[in-house]
Amino acid sequence: MKRITWNRALVTGASAGIGKAMVGELARRGTHLVLVARNAERLGKLAASLEVPAEVLPADLTDPAQLDAVARRCAAADEPIDLLVNNAGIWSFGPLTGPAGDAADSMVALNVAAVVALSRAAAGQMVANGRGSILNISSIAGSQPLPFEAVYAASKAFVTFFGQGLHEELRDTGVAVTTVTPGLTRSELHARAGQQRQISRAPGWLWMEAEQVAHLALRAAARRKVVYVPGLGYRIASSLAEVMPRTVNRRMAAIINRGRAHLT
Repeated sequence: MKRITWNRALVTGASAGIGKAMVGELARRGTHLVLVARNAERLGKLAASLEVPAEVLPADLTDPAQLDAVARRCAAADEPIDLLVNNAGIWSFGPLTGPAGDAADSMVALNVAAVVALSRAAAGQMVANGRGSILNISSIAGSQPLPFEAVYAASKAFVTFFGQGLHEELRDTGVAVTTVTPGLTRSELHARAGQQRQISRAPGWLWMEAEQVAHLALRAAARRKVVYVPGLGYRIASSLAEVMPRTVNRRMAAIINRGRAHLT
């Protein structure tokens, strides 16, 4: 099957991490861009550094009005997007009843509700045009329940299963949905959650670079893969999580994360 190429991509969380790495790779391919993130100054500098046309659309996707503005851009028939990258997300670590629980509503709004709203808006115009791709950045965390990361893991499990279901809905329309589930990736995600010291204790071999994840994710989308796990080690871990009893998975995760919680 011929690989997909894209004319214009809208990338959320475009100012840092995997999103920024995707912007760079797409620009090198000649894809025009719509850049979405909260930090307008960062977006402006990023757009100015690119050699392709790039719209700047600052937005906090946890705010309904700002999310609606981005959804309207996804649905626009004028200069339509043919690739939506749902990359923006937030993470917190700790018990739901502690300070980390303060981020629960924002996590659900950004990691879940925004993904659904933008996918729905983009899919409508893509189906009308008979072509397009939606690329959802989920997480390996969504493959099992994670105590002390309960909301985050559940939000990413939603993204993973939502993407697969939507892919089947759109199978005969010319629109493909790819969901990528990275493991630990070097970005600002953990620092923003105030967990840089705690997460830095993870062994170096567990980490992947944002540029590597971005490249593999875009390759998976171009090949119309439904679900893709970057990194051999994480693919093995994901497969094991699927066959191990849920009770064992849950209790092992609780032991590991309870130990991590004592480091914060």
